[in-house]
This record gives sequence, C-alpha cells and structure tokens, in this order.
Amino acid sequence: MAEVAASSYPLYPPQGTGLTRYRSQLTTLGVFVFLGLLPWLPIMGWTDIFDSGNNFGRGNLAFVFAWATAGVGFNLLVGYSGTLGLAVAGLFAIGAYGTAILSAPTGLREALVGYDWPFFVALPVVCVAAAIIGIVIGFPAARLKGFFLAIATLALGELIVKIISLDDKVWSGLKTNGGTGKQVPQFALPGLDRVLSYYVLSLGALFVMMVAYTVLTNRRMGRTLKAVRDIDIATGPIGISSTYYKLVAFGLSAFSAALGGAMWAQNTSFAQPATFKTGMLVFLLVVLIAGGVSHKWGPLIGALFFVFMRQNLQDTRKLLFLILGITLILCILILPSGIAALPERLRESRWVKDLQRRLRLLTEF
Repeated sequence: MAEVAASSYPLYPPQGTGLTRYRSQLTTLGVFVFLGLLPWLPIMGWTDIFDSGNNFGRGNLAFVFAWATAGVGFNLLVGYSGTLGLAVAGLFAIGAYGTAILSAPTGLREALVGYDWPFFVALPVVCVAAAIIGIVIGFPAARLKGFFLAIATLALGELIVKIISLDDKVWSGLKTNGGTGKQVPQFALPGLDRVLSYYVLSLGALFVMMVAYTVLTNRRMGRTLKAVRDIDIATGPIGISSTYYKLVAFGLSAFSAALGGAMWAQNTSFAQPATFKTGMLVFLLVVLIAGGVSHKWGPLIGALFFVFMRQNLQDTRKLLFLILGITLILCILILPSGIAALPERLRESRWVKDLQRRLRLLTEF
C-alpha cells in the first residue's frame, strides 16, 4: 500500500517523454530564433513602434530586450524568493555607467573619457561587480521583511545614484562626469550597423538571462527559493538557509539589472544620474508586475507593454506616469499574475469550460 501511495502522489510532476520533455526549452529557442531573424522578416510593418524593417522599430525592440533583461533578474528576486528589493534602479545605473566608463577611450573630454577596455571585457566585469554589490546589499536586507525591506533597498539604490552624481567628491577615478551625464561609447558588431548591433546585443543579453532563469527555476534552486518565499519560517528547521538563498537571488538580480542597464545605455548613448531615480524604478515595476510575476515570459511581455506606452506618450510624461500608475493598481487588484497569465486564466474560466463541454457534447452527438 505504501508503494502504491508513493507512486500515486509523486514528489515532482512527471517530465514526459521524447520531445515533450523539452517542450519549454524548444519553445524558448524558437522564440529567440524568430526574434533574431525579425529584422530580416518584413512582417511587423503593421505597427510603427515595433516595425523591425526600420531603425526606429529595431531601436524600440532593443529597448524592450534591455528592459526585459533587467526584469528577468527582478522576477527571480521578487517572484521566486519573495524579496521586494528595490535597489534595482541603482544597479541598472551601475551597468550603464560601468560599461561606459571602462570602455570609453582615454585622453578625451570629461563627458567621454574612460579606461579604454574592450567592450566584451568591461561588460562581464561590471556585471560581476554589480552582483557582488547586490550580495553586499542583501546581507542586511535579507534580515528585513515587507515595508522595512523595501525602504532599506530603495535607500541603497538611491545611494548608488548619489555616489555616481558626486563623482570627484567621492573619487576622481569614477569618471562619471557628475550630474552632467556620461556619453556612452557605442559598440558595433562586425558587419552590422549601430542599430542592428544594439538589437543583437540586447537580444543576446536577454537570451543569456532567460537560459539562466530557466535552468535555475527548473532545478533545486527554483524549488528552494519558492520554499523560502512561501514558508520562510519552516526552512531553518529542515536545514535550508533562507539568508543564503536570498543572497543568491540578490546577486543574480543585480547581475541581470547591470546587464540590462549596459544594453539600455548602448541604445540611448547617454546616461544621466537623474534618469535612474524613482521614475526608473516605477518603469521596472511596470515591466515586472504588468508582465507577470513568476512567469518566464512576464518580463518580455511587460517590456513590450511599457515601451509601447512610453513611445505613444513620450510627449506627455505626466500622463504616462498616471497611466502606468493606474496599470499597476489594476494589475494588483484584478490581474495579480500579470498579462502573461491571461491565457491560463481564460482556459480556467467558467465560460471557456462551458464552451468546451458544449463542443464535446456536440462532437459526441
């Protein structure tokens, strides 16, 4: 009887056989192959904002990928570990400024001067440095909860932006050009123009983070983070260090935010401290919450929604913030799982089940 009971209620869901076992991975690969070919496929002409046949649409899509890259790590921190860390805007700024400073040539004017590192050397160094900073932020923050955690991490994110704006008053080697802003040297891939380079780089960054997210959440790490989120008080007696796993989530989220910030900076070509304050945090919250917390495709869907709204309302910033604020309220009250959960909610709705029942009866008849 014990063996029957154990087999009837497996600890983990069945993995499937053949290609069905890898359906999620194949779907992810298919989506990224499609996005990679999109600039050469004239099928987005029906929308001006995301028309990949011209530089305007490609640039907007590159912004989508950059925001989504930061959103993937934010999703891991908030959706899986249940930790509302709000330092993400400051870490986003580290990615933007860090790559700009390290990859900029030496001996130029103050707005552009840097250390002349190769871009593909500067990028991982900055992202790893941001991950270390994220872990350092996580040490005190991991012991806080709720409102206190949000305020503490928000203050730490603001502190990062303040240090960037102080420049020489902190350390002349920062080379951030203070509050004036930093011009970002633009990296071009061989054989591609600048806009296509931004597009490919941002898509590649999103692909790396999506693969990491898929691997982590489908393994022990993802299950443990969910346990830390749902039953934090019970993880200690069974030998799980909630602090350790929260620090891992902080580090991965910081790495992702810095990578997204670096891609964003490549597309904007200019970074200014004022950009990374509360407004940037609101944008990232919209990407996360409107897209769907704990959903793999939530950050990408949320980034599409945000960039679409921002481009349509770029001349009326106050109206943009009003609509984004209303969107956040509606998502929290009506659609807490975000836009990504709409297909699932429709499948589970009463009228869809009733329609399926009627169609089944009609087929049997």
